[in-house]
Amino acid sequence: QGTNTVNNSLRRLVRCCLINDWHKPFEAEVKASKGLVDNRFYEYEIYIHTVYKGDVKEKLATDTIFGDGPFHSCGPDVLDEGETYLIYAKETDGKIKLTSYRKISDVSDDDIVRMTTKYDCSCEVKFNYDKIYRPEGSFPDLPAASENECNVPEKWCSRNSYCQRNDEGQCTWGELGDCN
Repeated sequence: QGTNTVNNSLRRLVRCCLINDWHKPFEAEVKASKGLVDNRFYEYEIYIHTVYKGDVKEKLATDTIFGDGPFHSCGPDVLDEGETYLIYAKETDGKIKLTSYRKISDVSDDDIVRMTTKYDCSCEVKFNYDKIYRPEGSFPDLPAASENECNVPEKWCSRNSYCQRNDEGQCTWGELGDCN
């Protein structure tokens, strides 16, 4: 079960990093769970406390957000009423959907600094999926990263990693804060 939990967490993070075209983290309290909609999504009424990057309130016309339901391949997105979360979301089919979330009590000052000042959305993050998902095999390395890319190292931590341009304009991999 431990391996399964790690794999699900990794899939959720990889999904967030790769398809999250919104990259607007915000802190929100779950006011009410409206339950399962169409057996596909959980619907939540939220109250946004803090927007860390971008103007989420303008994009989020309603205070409703949707999470994956119980039959989603990465598992369900279950939020607790009354709990406050750091949320990453994106718009899909006219709905604002969770891509990643963490209880705000588990968010450190380094996490906030990293997400507000370190990420560079103009850099492309590249994963070597063969090495991540099948570490027992022997697979080639990714080609060298271009100026606009960061190659994710084999031993990386989703919690403290980021990709940002340096003073010369090259996208570079970095780490800030604890990995746990």
